[in-house]
Amino acid sequence: MKKKPLDMVKKNFVGMPYSLKVAHQIESCGYGFVVSCESGEISDVFEPGMSE
Repeated sequence: MKKKPLDMVKKNFVGMPYSLKVAHQIESCGYGFVVSCESGEISDVFEPGMSE
């Protein structure tokens, strides 16, 4: 299965409310994510092991 581009995954998930379903969808694409404590929404998606 071909990995989806990071920018496409960010576009689809950043701003969505956190749920186990959303978390599983992001992780199944091979990416990690950050959840905002204030809003409870996905605030960033990143590729694990990549430093900025």
